[in-house]
Amino acid sequence: MSTLTPFPVLALIGAVSGAVTAWLLLRRDRPAQILTPSAPPEPVPDEVAVRLLADDHTARLAALARLAELADGDPGARQGCVEEIVAQFRYRWPGQPTWQAELWRLLLPHLRPGSPRFWPGMDLLTDRQVLHDVDLRGCRVRAVLFQDVRFVGDARFDGATFTRAASFEGSCFARHAFFGGARFELGADFDNTTFTGTAVFAGATATGRLWFEDTRFSGRTDFTGLECAEDASFGGAGFAGRTSFRDARFADAFFGGARFSGHTDFTGATAERFRFPRARARTDVHVVRQWPPGWGLGPPRPLKPGHWAELRTGVASDGPPSGLD
Repeated sequence: MSTLTPFPVLALIGAVSGAVTAWLLLRRDRPAQILTPSAPPEPVPDEVAVRLLADDHTARLAALARLAELADGDPGARQGCVEEIVAQFRYRWPGQPTWQAELWRLLLPHLRPGSPRFWPGMDLLTDRQVLHDVDLRGCRVRAVLFQDVRFVGDARFDGATFTRAASFEGSCFARHAFFGGARFELGADFDNTTFTGTAVFAGATATGRLWFEDTRFSGRTDFTGLECAEDASFGGAGFAGRTSFRDARFADAFFGGARFSGHTDFTGATAERFRFPRARARTDVHVVRQWPPGWGLGPPRPLKPGHWAELRTGVASDGPPSGLD
């Protein structure tokens, strides 16, 4: 028999909404952005509810497809349908990647503008999951909560739009992550996230704040042309590979305690101020680095393997003197 515990869809939605609200309220030093709960959905038809608990995954897929058909004609049931599909990602059938691919095929037509079955204003809320081959390119959703999620395979969010809160806090991208051209309308939280492969945010825009505190970038990192209308914090972040902030624009860019291990390029990057208190860069990597105007490495020291030098400002008017906050 299935080990799935029956639950009403309404209870699931309430629990997830409560978790998101709590997360938003508890974020230290960050304004609370309260999500407006969706209207209670209509009850799931009995025959559909039974098939959602079936031991056969094909029966569950058929039930989800039927649920989506019903939601096409009932906007009040759409968020509940999305939550039910997302909940099914937790169950581990043989051939888990294939099972998840089937779920994405059900879900994505409702998240991409231009699709005849597009549902505006949907939230994607989940945590502590393993997700395979996520592809949300061009999708438009309201809030996304992917906390402590492990993304297996490439994760693609190119051109996606997030109109409310977006959090990937504590997650791990086990391969490449693509956010090129993505739009974060209330900012985004990538604190304590690990990017194992390439991380691309080229051309992304944020009308709110961006957080990458204590984030680890292990491969190539590309923020070329990023536009952030408010503050961006990379405090304590580690950049292990080739990194580009070329032509990026910030209101205030904070890199306190950050470490740069490879070629790092800030050519053309602008901000009201760049702050690098206690930031460090390797001096034994013989590559050209372009820092923001007025910033550079500390006083010359003998080069040796593993040597690090603090970043400093050469012109006091361009930032905090001597690289201090």
